[in-house]
Amino acid sequence: MNNLIKRLNKFEEGVLAYTLLAIAIFTFIETALRYTISYTFTWFNELANYTIIFCTYLGASIGVKYGTHFSMEALTEYCPDKVSHLLKTAAYFLSGMMAVLFVYYGTEHLFRLKSFGVKSSAMQIPMYIPYIPIPLFSISIALRFFALSYRHFNSFRKGEPFERIRRK
Repeated sequence: MNNLIKRLNKFEEGVLAYTLLAIAIFTFIETALRYTISYTFTWFNELANYTIIFCTYLGASIGVKYGTHFSMEALTEYCPDKVSHLLKTAAYFLSGMMAVLFVYYGTEHLFRLKSFGVKSSAMQIPMYIPYIPIPLFSISIALRFFALSYRHFNSFRKGEPFERIRRK
């Protein structure tokens, strides 16, 4: 199971890296064509916007995994270990619940867009397709927040010390 998770993590990070690289390359090509031969792709801005949505939510999920999202640490740094674990448990649980709301409302929005039958202006794809990453990666975000909440709750129950942030 651990090997599968490691492979999935590596795949997830690779997809994000190559997607960002592709956006950068295509943006460079688009800009070079615009200023050299006055030609632009009509579909490129749309594709770039939709790809940025994909990268934003995939990157947010990876950010939860590595704990790189901003957080307020003043209380957890100066409270006793058990209180710090409880505060982290509550914060991660609430963050997970917010991600569940993203899943719910994102899915509701997808179904509404699908029922309207709207297509994008340049690429002519159904408008619900570019927004699929919002509820999809929000599931991953929620699961990761709930796992962190569970981990801190277990540390609270076992009386384990809280990891403090070391400042130089």
